[in-house]
Amino acid sequence: MSTKLAKAQETSLAIPDDLLAELAKDAKASAALERPSIGNVSLRAGMLSYEGDPVKGNKLRVVVLAASHLNTFYTKSWDPENPSSPDCFALSEDGNGMAPHENVVTPKADKCSTCPNFQWGSEIRDGKPTRGKACKESRRLVLLPESALESAQDVQSAELAMMRLPVTSVKVWANFINSLAATVSMPHYAVITEVTTQPDIKTQFKVVLTPVDTIKDPEILRAVMAKRAEARIATMVPFAAVEESEAAPAGKEKF
Repeated sequence: MSTKLAKAQETSLAIPDDLLAELAKDAKASAALERPSIGNVSLRAGMLSYEGDPVKGNKLRVVVLAASHLNTFYTKSWDPENPSSPDCFALSEDGNGMAPHENVVTPKADKCSTCPNFQWGSEIRDGKPTRGKACKESRRLVLLPESALESAQDVQSAELAMMRLPVTSVKVWANFINSLAATVSMPHYAVITEVTTQPDIKTQFKVVLTPVDTIKDPEILRAVMAKRAEARIATMVPFAAVEESEAAPAGKEKF
């Protein structure tokens, strides 16, 4: 934030609370219409890549700024060579009361909890039923690169990246954030995390999240906390917008 803007914000204390609330509401509504600039970290076949480029050493050091719950249902088998939006999907920051997004043309149910495709045993694979769910639960994580932690200004200007956890690694994320709370009493966005993968016999691979250090500089930590507003918006962008932006602009810098 510029010095002039910071001073202007300080003077906003003279603005009545009801007017400030209305301005904040409009700001949130406007932000919801515009997708922040964000890259994509892929986990395809257990290999980390950013915008199509392999990640050196298959490891990333990042700060996970925000996360959202994502349910996706496809009527056809997923084709990684020809990615498309799901036939039905739901997004939620906390996972409560999940229901088909308003962008879904043909919702499969009023809410996820009662949808036949969300029940165990509903998945059909190679023409045979399995014990899994046809509608897959996953998480969207929005990442800030460790390199942006040099200063508060670097945090503000840093480009973010989104990583979608596969259903087989959702428990890894849940265990990770609970472990942080129990061991260092810190939320995920106050910790530098190493992201990598490891082979798994049943699921091909699993994501590994390892806490490396906590963010100790108060100014940088405040900047990270402010950056979370942008990240939270990104986690809730519906699929149409995400799919349209998957191609990286020419000359895009690596994450």
